[in-house]
Amino acid sequence: MAAAASAPSIPTPPVRRAPPLRERGTVRHGELRCGRWRLHGIAKVVGDVDVADGGFDGTLVVGGQLIAGRLRAFGRLDVRGPIVVRGSLRTRGTLRAGAAIRAGTADLEGSCEAVGPLEVEGELRSRGSLRGPEVRAGAITLEGTAAVRQLTATGALTATFGGDAHLGRLEARDVRLRGPAPTLVTEALGRRSTVTVERIEAATVYVRAARVGFVRAPTIVLGRYAHVVEHEGAIVRAHPSSRLGPESWTPPPPGLRR
Repeated sequence: MAAAASAPSIPTPPVRRAPPLRERGTVRHGELRCGRWRLHGIAKVVGDVDVADGGFDGTLVVGGQLIAGRLRAFGRLDVRGPIVVRGSLRTRGTLRAGAAIRAGTADLEGSCEAVGPLEVEGELRSRGSLRGPEVRAGAITLEGTAAVRQLTATGALTATFGGDAHLGRLEARDVRLRGPAPTLVTEALGRRSTVTVERIEAATVYVRAARVGFVRAPTIVLGRYAHVVEHEGAIVRAHPSSRLGPESWTPPPPGLRR
């Protein structure tokens, strides 16, 4: 069964902030602390950023930590320290964090890479590429590609991958995992994407077009092209193209197909 994820401790940022700030073009700050900040352009902050409401279109590089009540970032956001958003975090483009990311809710579109864990109190939605050591949220929805060692959701975890994905351990109440189904074209060209998961633990599990090392769940459904090496629980339905048991996952030599 899924283990309950502890809610991230999100500190309350200091209340002393400058008046609202609106900037365009290329700017540089030693540190930035204000109530509302709007940026259209390129900004570099050597130290920390602390805003109640942040929004920018362009490029923002922060040398320290970024703390916000809520944050909308369209473009490139590169933060060397942790990112803490008490409310909603919305990004479109490239997000890189040199430490942990914590948010109330998160809607990430594009590329997201964090050196530390990504912790979301409510719902996390990721559309694009997600990379990091650990992801925890109330509910998780992934689309695109991913490389994460641990994913934990107190509710549902839904992952629909259109390309390669490599995941370690998945824990949730309900897990629905879908990889890209092979086609005649991808098979002929040898460009088939693979979705691999080391372990899944949940109440209900659905797997389609993905390879899973071990599944533990009272209810397991295997869809098209699913492959599970070991399982603990009842397989209530299995597509004829699904497979159980050990099988080599190494790619065949060029020009050959298994």
